[in-house]
Amino acid sequence: MENHKINVRLRLIVIKNDKLLVQYRQKYDFFHYIGGHLEYGETILEGCIRETAEECDGANFEFKKVLYVRDFIMPEDNEHSVELFILGDINKYEEVEHLLDPEHSDGSVWCTWLDMNNLPNNLLPKELTPKLINDYKNNFPNTGEYIGRMDK
Repeated sequence: MENHKINVRLRLIVIKNDKLLVQYRQKYDFFHYIGGHLEYGETILEGCIRETAEECDGANFEFKKVLYVRDFIMPEDNEHSVELFILGDINKYEEVEHLLDPEHSDGSVWCTWLDMNNLPNNLLPKELTPKLINDYKNNFPNTGEYIGRMDK
């Protein structure tokens, strides 16, 4: 029997000046929230701080609250994760625009800011975008909301 593990992914929602910080993956032509996997022995806060520093050139992360909890299950890739979408802030803005992700030496992944009033349809997960926009307009009224499984 295979040894299956459930991972925890951190997805950071950082909004400044009506702009959402994301990463763009040129090879696959989609945007996604910054973040990554929680490492063994690391707290959620420590993971948020580490991921922000790694992806945003040493930026400091200010934790505000957990917005959403999502199931991410792709049996064909042996992937089962719980994703935590965490609202926070960073101490950088212009400096992170088009900042290349150091984990992708080919320059195919970078940070960018998207207009909250005109988010593209290739921001993943797609099903979350309308909810995010509505919650943003209402000052994110809920905490830790379970949003279930979203496959794309």
